[in-house]
Amino acid sequence: MIWPFVNRCGSSVRAIQHLAILDAIERQDRDDPIGDAVAMSVEELRKRVSETEIVGVSGSHFVVVLDENIPEPWSTRFEEASTWSTRLRQDCYARDWNRFLRLWTAEIEHLAAHR
Repeated sequence: MIWPFVNRCGSSVRAIQHLAILDAIERQDRDDPIGDAVAMSVEELRKRVSETEIVGVSGSHFVVVLDENIPEPWSTRFEEASTWSTRLRQDCYARDWNRFLRLWTAEIEHLAAHR
């Protein structure tokens, strides 16, 4: 017997619905991109977006990525993924940017496995 919430391939119906949403977003990114870097790989981003060390008013050193250096659509993707994160006014912490890129790669691999 196949459970009612699982199709014949063993995939959750909810997963199929989420994949359909992600497919629609991917199509929109391809058909109407919000920036020139839509096809840029994570490795290309790592090379293009430099890290900057700054000294705070207390003398503390921070490594940041300047928001202005993150190309679209990656800037918007990162901003959405970083909602409620601690950050400086115009810059993000480099560790958060690098974590985002690492997790993006893992999520894309996970998504490919589901497809």
